[in-house]
Amino acid sequence: MRRQMPQSEILRALVEETRSHPDAPLQAVTTGTCLVAAASRQLGLASLASHIQPGLTPPPASCPDTVHTTASLLLDPATTNTDAASLAMAAINSLLPVPAAAMTGAGQDVLLTYGRGRRVVLVGHFPFVEKMREAFDDFQVLEKRPRPGDTPAEKAGEILPLAEVVAITGTTLLNGSLAGLLAACRPDAVVIMLGPTTPFAASLFACGVDVLAGCGVPDPDAALAGIRAGHCFKGLQGVRQLTWVRPGLGDSAATPPPGLLPSFPDRGDAPPGPQCPASTALPRA
Repeated sequence: MRRQMPQSEILRALVEETRSHPDAPLQAVTTGTCLVAAASRQLGLASLASHIQPGLTPPPASCPDTVHTTASLLLDPATTNTDAASLAMAAINSLLPVPAAAMTGAGQDVLLTYGRGRRVVLVGHFPFVEKMREAFDDFQVLEKRPRPGDTPAEKAGEILPLAEVVAITGTTLLNGSLAGLLAACRPDAVVIMLGPTTPFAASLFACGVDVLAGCGVPDPDAALAGIRAGHCFKGLQGVRQLTWVRPGLGDSAATPPPGLLPSFPDRGDAPPGPQCPASTALPRA
């Protein structure tokens, strides 16, 4: 049964999970056109809210000193749908470790695995949309700024209860919409969160997300070079797309039958990636 939680409770659980890990100095912040990167124990990424919806508040001119303090920006309602929230998510992703159970694999591959032959809704227009449409029994894209073939986001309350598989962009953590979307999903739907903003946070499993499809950054130098050049996540070098499935999801009736799950190599024994450099001097508050 999917728990119905307000957005503030979802974010508080995420921040508290982050605080359960030892704090670390926020060494550097790098802001590009589409992405922001924060360096602490590793390099964490997040999409910039101002890129998704032009005209929003630009990145903060100064940043807190530590990850715990930066993560707390999410708890301030004034940061909703701003780049301060993006910075907070990048900082969280720089501290939360990649789980041993995470597997190498892109979010669109997981969506295809669970969604083939089923009714699928994708929240957010991703570059892979057109390539996958024919694989599903029914496929709709909910988008705040609809493109041809998309369904306006305002229709979510009508569309989501019909979906067997729902893929939600991690930027719903930034813009305040995640709680409402989860509440509209049917209890037995498989819910996938995907994109670079997605944190590997077990608290999101308790909130109703079944699969977290985010990324690690094994080559920070390459990733930072691409971010400084204005690249978006698609085609960004130095990153590895990773997927973490909620323990017990295999018992769900919506789970694909045996043989359909991808054979992603387990990264539990993989060596840690290189430490991220202090790429950009961090202005202090």
